[in-house]
This record gives sequence, structure tokens and C-alpha cells, in this order.
Amino acid sequence: MRVGPGRFALVALAGTTALACSGLNAPLYFQGPTFEAAGGDDPLATSGLTLRFRNPTDLERMQLDDMRNAKGYDADIPWVPRDRVHVEVSYKITNLSDQYASFTLMVDGASEFAKYDTQMVATALQAGNDDPTFLPLIPIVPPKDMLPPGGTFSGIVREDDFAEGEMDLDALGRWDDASMTSPTFAGVLLNLSNVKPYTGMGLVPDYGIDPTTQQLARLHPGLLVVPAMIEIDLRLKTDVPMRCEYYVRVRDDDDRLLHNDGDTLFSPTPTLFQAPAAM
Repeated sequence: MRVGPGRFALVALAGTTALACSGLNAPLYFQGPTFEAAGGDDPLATSGLTLRFRNPTDLERMQLDDMRNAKGYDADIPWVPRDRVHVEVSYKITNLSDQYASFTLMVDGASEFAKYDTQMVATALQAGNDDPTFLPLIPIVPPKDMLPPGGTFSGIVREDDFAEGEMDLDALGRWDDASMTSPTFAGVLLNLSNVKPYTGMGLVPDYGIDPTTQQLARLHPGLLVVPAMIEIDLRLKTDVPMRCEYYVRVRDDDDRLLHNDGDTLFSPTPTLFQAPAAM
């Protein structure tokens, strides 16, 4: 199918309809399910979209094994890595009420190895308190002004936001440092992974203790292959009824998305992260 410059084409990806831009490595846009938060006693609503990837070929599996051997650490190399699959989300929030109101939007999700669920973590942290503490994988800064009745707000969760969230998810899922002398898991979520003191990154292969300074440092940047998020979950928290519409934008450098009937679906089973209070 050919389209002119700057045009969009409808393409089918194994039963999923997406918008595609023309051009080399053009991004694909997947429409997420529109959802609404009721507000009041039901302030939080969730919608999710799972990206569908093909299984690797035998040759590609061998290449992953070779890369694992070359890296030299005891963990699998992801089939869907963040340096080859790049995710972004565009969204629009609409105030369905007759009053001015604010909202909070949060992004969770899963890689092929680990899954993070803000609601479950909040339940674990609540421990009898009246107000739950929400620590999303990717927090979205809300607009400073409240939405008027019928008003809308549009925003983008950028690729670099996802890159940080993907690093945090992998740190919690595969490299969680449970030592009592290490920062809590919240420190991983609340601090940037590439900024000192590299909170919660002590077991991640890219990091280590600098023998000169005896401080945690990025001694081997690029050693770790970080998995991309293949499931994207949006959570909308409001005090009044609001609607969220969104698209997931994907740049797939190596044609790993499932779109050929001859390919089989990649079906990993990520492990749900459990907050310490829930263990």
C-alpha cells in the first residue's frame, strides 16, 4: 500500500487496526479503548492496550543467546528492547461534569519480564490508612489550571518518559535490591536512573561501586539491554466524571510487531511486582 508524503494509511496488524505514517521506520498509532472515570466514590478508572509482537525466528533466538553470552550476566536478553522499540502516548482528557475540576493521569504497564500495577501497590502501602499512596511507573504532570465544564486537555507521554519508566520497571522486576541499607522501591520510581546517586540501581549490571570513590557509579553504561513496555495501562483519577481518549505510538526498528499471518504471537508471562508491604 502506497500513500503520499505526510499521509496516514490504515494497516491491519494481526487483528488490530492501526494508523501508519509513510516513510522508513514510520511510526504506527494504535487507538486505545476510550474510558471514563466516574469521580466521587469511584475516582480511579483504568484502560490498557497490549502491543502484539511476533515470536523471534530460530536465527534471532540464537542471536539473543549469543548476546547474553557476550554480556556475561545472568539474565535473558529481551526480544523487545527499548533501544529498538520506542513507545509514546498521546491523550485527551474531557471534563464531563458541570464544574471546574482537576485530574491526575498515571501510566503503568508491563515488559516481557515484569508488570507494575499502581493500584495494587497503593493497596499494599495503605495498610489501614484512609488515603492510598499512588506511585505510578510514569507520573504525568497535570495542568496547573482546572478544566472547565466540557473543557479538554491534550498531552503527550514522550519516548524519553517511557525510556525512564522502562528502566525503573526492569530495575524493580529483575534487579530489585532488597537490602535494608538500600533505598526503598519508591526511590527507584521517584528518582531518575541516570542521575546520581542512582537510587535503587545497585544491582543493575550498568552500575557498580567505583573502587576510587567507593560510590555507586555507572561503570558499564550500555551493558544492560532494557526491555521495552509491551503493555500500556492508563489510570485516570478525578473527583468528577471525565473521559480519556488515547493513542499509543510505536516505532518498531526491526519489524517485530505481529502483522504477518505466517508469524506466531509472542506471549510472555511477566511477573507482577509486589510492594514490600504486600510480601
